[in-house]
Amino acid sequence: MNHTDDSVRIKLMIKTNSKVCLFHARKSLLPQFMAGDLNLMLDWADDECDSIIYWLQEKDNLCDIMAHLERQIKRTGRIWLVLFGASKVIVERAQADVIDYTNLMAGKVIDIGDGDTALLFVLRKAAMEDLSQ
Repeated sequence: MNHTDDSVRIKLMIKTNSKVCLFHARKSLLPQFMAGDLNLMLDWADDECDSIIYWLQEKDNLCDIMAHLERQIKRTGRIWLVLFGASKVIVERAQADVIDYTNLMAGKVIDIGDGDTALLFVLRKAAMEDLSQ
């Protein structure tokens, strides 16, 4: 895999040998994740994922999905919510809704190409402490 091929993986901070789940991933991106160096799940998530990348669909209930996904990541895991063609207002609204409804806090927002914007969410410190007890 060359640098160009793994640019989305680099942007999303995906490390070799990580447990990664992709939901509704663009077919054009799948080869980057199927290189054989990941414990990869497509359209389902096991517990203790390092990263979950979820392309939000029109019919999805954002808050319900994120509340479910937060239970699937490690204490130090990440959830990337990918929105297509999202304006700054839509991104901010999605972040606010997720923060209000879950034990997640918002991180960086990045452009991953093809009109997709990825929003990073991680567990709040208090939620991480609860999991370690």
